[in-house]
Amino acid sequence: MTIEELNNLKQTSYNCILDLATPEGIHASGKTEAFGCIFGRDSFITILKLLRATAIQPDPELLAICKRTLLTHVGLQGKEVNIESGEQPGKFIHEYRVDKYERLINRPRPWYVYPDKKLRNYDSIDATPLGLIAIYNYWAQTQDTAFLLSALSSVEQGLQWIINYGDMDNDYLLEYELSKDRVHGGLVVQSWADSAASLANKNGELPPYPIAPVEVQGIAWLALTLWGEFYKEDNQYVKNVSFGNKLLTQAKNLKKRFNEQFIIESKGKRYLAQALDGNKKQISTITANPLICLWSAYVKNDKKECIINEEIVLELVDRAFMPDMFVSHAGIRTMSAESPTFNPTEQSYHTGSFWPMLNGLLIEGLENFGFISQADLLKQAMLQPLQHFGSPIEVYIEQNGTYGVYRSIWGQQSCANQAWSAAAAYDVLTHMFPPNTLI
Repeated sequence: MTIEELNNLKQTSYNCILDLATPEGIHASGKTEAFGCIFGRDSFITILKLLRATAIQPDPELLAICKRTLLTHVGLQGKEVNIESGEQPGKFIHEYRVDKYERLINRPRPWYVYPDKKLRNYDSIDATPLGLIAIYNYWAQTQDTAFLLSALSSVEQGLQWIINYGDMDNDYLLEYELSKDRVHGGLVVQSWADSAASLANKNGELPPYPIAPVEVQGIAWLALTLWGEFYKEDNQYVKNVSFGNKLLTQAKNLKKRFNEQFIIESKGKRYLAQALDGNKKQISTITANPLICLWSAYVKNDKKECIINEEIVLELVDRAFMPDMFVSHAGIRTMSAESPTFNPTEQSYHTGSFWPMLNGLLIEGLENFGFISQADLLKQAMLQPLQHFGSPIEVYIEQNGTYGVYRSIWGQQSCANQAWSAAAAYDVLTHMFPPNTLI
């Protein structure tokens, strides 16, 4: 790709972010597309990517979008237990719609709509730890004291949610389930790859609840570690050493349990299971999700740590770049091409497709731990399809050297303008070139 093409792609991504911004924050996709509303997971990953970009290329407008999005999510944070929507105290929202939710309620098991006629759904296991990381990083970068003080109560509620609700069986791992007592519909898979096909076996059967996804453990570990250190510090905002120690102990035990239970072997390399099922049995499908744990790294004194024990990181990276996972002109797949549930067709949403957001996280994770050549390969692989489509597309497939969009049997297809894709591309391009070289 030429410098001009990269410049145009960065400008397109930047314009997309501004177009998706609203007074309440940023929508996941365009108004006429499937996800034209507030989503927790999408918002927080978008914010974290924008923060990383603005750290080297300051942009007050992007920071303002991040701030108002975070404040909106603080206002939408769960206050009570409602099994019909998945709401729990301290839990950040998954999806918020004030209108245009007909496709979610005109079905055999309609989703729950609150008495105020707004759809608030909390079926996400990772929105809360992602939100906690986003709040921390926004404050750390901007030193916005007023924001921090307004968000601290929300932070403490979110941390308590991780310990009291996210860890359903007190084994330090985070799990989710769709309550058997629930009357209304909802998401049967509540991690980022939230289609049922991503977790089902070759017979279409889902594993027993509760499910503990691999990447969620790494994200939760980081959230606990960041705020644990914060509460231990003698700062002007708050000091609660006992709470800080509690969080750090939770993180330490989570890491220990994680490395005891998630490690598998694949093609002669140590790797990590996709998840644990309700019987603590490994779901051994090879996915890209373990590498998200390299993204959720804690930095202190120029040393980086993640939930994965250091001695297996190289094997993990080597496995991810084998041909069944990595395609030089498309990126790292959501799922291995050798998986029994791999789907190479246009109906692949999370079963072998490619997501710019995912690859953007993986690039950052690789760079965190010094895998620069692998990160550079992935950058080139990620940017070529975006150039082909001419927009920050949500998801795409690749077959025999040809790119295609996702199309479901119900008519849904890849969103052309997706916030976290735009933010991922903007971040990658901002770091590839010095400020003022592009835009």
